[in-house]
Amino acid sequence: MTTRRLLLIALVFICGLCHAQEELPAISADRPGALTGTDVMPLHKLQWETGMGYESTKGGTQTLTLNNTLLRFGLFENAELRIGTDFLMWNDRQAMEPSFGLAPLTIGMKTRFYEGTGYLPSISMLAELKSPHVGTKELLPAHLAPSLHLLFEHTFTDWLGICYNVGAEWDGDTASPTTYLGFGVYFDITEHIGTFVETYNYIHPEGNQYLTQFGLTWLVSRRVQLDLSGDLDFQNLGKFYVISGGVAWLIN
Repeated sequence: MTTRRLLLIALVFICGLCHAQEELPAISADRPGALTGTDVMPLHKLQWETGMGYESTKGGTQTLTLNNTLLRFGLFENAELRIGTDFLMWNDRQAMEPSFGLAPLTIGMKTRFYEGTGYLPSISMLAELKSPHVGTKELLPAHLAPSLHLLFEHTFTDWLGICYNVGAEWDGDTASPTTYLGFGVYFDITEHIGTFVETYNYIHPEGNQYLTQFGLTWLVSRRVQLDLSGDLDFQNLGKFYVISGGVAWLIN
């Protein structure tokens, strides 16, 4: 084979790689943040979102999330399948040794109904079920624990957007649902680094909780995003906080 033919084959191969890179969709992660965006996974694309976190509550319980996993798969053009769980270690002041366990398996689907135009937001719905059968026994709910959220998102510029969620969550143990309300603002500092602040609130007859989360994201490539975030309860400063970090990876 002549040198000219080898060069031609190499050129065609390099052009093919460049074209494939251009065809890759940019990653859109649902982590970090307590709110959920409206984006759904492209058809037949798989994404893995995972991380670690530490939570300290006002009751003295400390929880370390050794692994938080969410798998998202593009099932249809405007809908994704979601499967997630957490592997936890927790300890309270009365326990002599820490406990380990797997949180209930959560299965859900996110569906986008409207892309959003002008001042109108994009709109999606997230429906999930927590299993009473898969997970560590002491962490499982007594019955199926459903949740249903409406998701709204506005993109004002290339670097500024807002998101808000409203929904109802059942714990699988009581009949009364918890109302969920959340609002977030998102800024892109650079093309690859973003920041956000969110307020998310749980409204329940037995008591309300008002929390705030803030954090940073780093888009390492079109396939990988790293994140770092923290949560505070301004009504119980010093008694409740969460620190977490993780990665989202667009596998294919």
